[in-house]
Amino acid sequence: MPWCEDCEKFWNPPSLPPDGSCPTCGAVIGDPPDTSIPWHFWILMSVSVAYLGYRYLQGIGWLAANDLAWVAVLVSVGTISLVAWVVSRWVRARRS
Repeated sequence: MPWCEDCEKFWNPPSLPPDGSCPTCGAVIGDPPDTSIPWHFWILMSVSVAYLGYRYLQGIGWLAANDLAWVAVLVSVGTISLVAWVVSRWVRARRS
């Protein structure tokens, strides 16, 4: 618990600066807060993206199977264009 003896005040750990010092007097009162993202968050995001991608492809297949092939083609072309644009922006940002 980050308690500052000089200020006689309790500080909430997220309200501390990155170095763990008191925001008022500057005395070191706690360990620096851990700001890393937990590993299980990345697993959850990966599984969610895989599942939603599968459902997206399933929806395009459903459109094509139900006499809405033109809608499926438009959605597919729009998706490919969007992905190409995002990748090109990402490559351009990494070069600069």
